[in-house]
Amino acid sequence: MCTSLSYEALDGTKFLARTMDFAFELNGKPTFLPRGYNWLSSLDNKTYNSSYAILGTGAKYGHNYMVADGFNEHGLACAELYFDHEAVYEAAPEEGKINLVSEEFILWVLGHNKSIAELRKNLEDVRIIDSDAGVMGANQPLHWIVTDRTGATYVIEPRGQGLELEEDKVGVMTNTPDYQWHKTNLSNYLGVQTTNFQGMKFGNQEVEKLGQNGTFRLPGGFTAVDRFVRESFVHEVVQKPNTASEAVNTIMHMFDTVRIPKGVNVKDNNTISYTQYEAVLDITNCVMYYTPYSNRTVYKIELTPEMINSGIEPKEFSVDFEQQVKSLN
Repeated sequence: MCTSLSYEALDGTKFLARTMDFAFELNGKPTFLPRGYNWLSSLDNKTYNSSYAILGTGAKYGHNYMVADGFNEHGLACAELYFDHEAVYEAAPEEGKINLVSEEFILWVLGHNKSIAELRKNLEDVRIIDSDAGVMGANQPLHWIVTDRTGATYVIEPRGQGLELEEDKVGVMTNTPDYQWHKTNLSNYLGVQTTNFQGMKFGNQEVEKLGQNGTFRLPGGFTAVDRFVRESFVHEVVQKPNTASEAVNTIMHMFDTVRIPKGVNVKDNNTISYTQYEAVLDITNCVMYYTPYSNRTVYKIELTPEMINSGIEPKEFSVDFEQQVKSLN
């Protein structure tokens, strides 16, 4: 359960942003991975060496720091989203290919590609293997949203015939069903509008509108389908921000329509799926904004030239998980 979007301010600043909605406590924090970061494939213990510095939301599991979303020093950004019942991976590793489990894919994307164009070419060499060998244990069904400084946005979905890179012209992604289904389903909501529907006559009865009613057709649940429709509508009609700073605020307001409070979504095993954090990634200026569930403070972390050129060790940035309040008297 997650919602993601790409976005652009009027000044040209590009963003990738997401809510992380999950039941298992991921303990993700803003995390820096330097150039040359070595990580081990869970399938064959092969060592991969990242060519580019990465900033994203991560945590250390076993030998590796894993990231669920982030960007690299060249502005390529990626986020993973749950894709239950739809993800079809390869049955076995293929000789001569880059064989990974699903949760390692972002490390490869951000560590070895500068742009969507380069990713498209290199993606042919990658195989995601159906395996429980990953750090999360059971095989994780995932799909991914990627964007770069051109603003082009794509969805990567595993369909059992390699990895498919499909343009996301809506600029929004959630969970199962697949992107094509979500895009087609938007046809059912063409009547949604920002302005009022006016009164009309039923027989001899004049019926007047009761307050603002243009958005009454929008679905109100927290399913992936409902969230995709709501976020797509808001993404399209929200007042465009002028600057990067204004865009961060705008994106967080956009996420107000899909953020899941604790207790609203309870899984079959009685665990609670909720929005553990929001991450807003300014890929033009290499800045990450992070807000945990328990503290609405917005934390800002910049991928500085010093970090890019001189950083040699991974770093987790500390955040306060208790709500901070600014007193005015």
